[in-house]
Amino acid sequence: MAESVVIKLRGWKMAVVKASLKLFGGDTIVVRCSANCHIHLMSEKSSAANAETDILSVQNRASAYLAVPYSGIWNVLIDSHSQSLEHSISYVAA
Repeated sequence: MAESVVIKLRGWKMAVVKASLKLFGGDTIVVRCSANCHIHLMSEKSSAANAETDILSVQNRASAYLAVPYSGIWNVLIDSHSQSLEHSISYVAA
């Protein structure tokens, strides 16, 4: 399930959506938004202080197809300057 918040930063309001999904390598995440936004797919690593995170991103797009490189928990993060962002997050199994 995705959670959505609106952040106000220096006079700008930004819609932010975050969803966590358990995915398999080769799956494809499909994200569609009602306005151009930044879409990020980030691996969720162990809580070790120096753990690195893999990030795939697209910017200023209303949709994106992102291939999952390996199995694990992945966070989808969408940020937009739209105050009424409508979105859809789905996946196509490998």
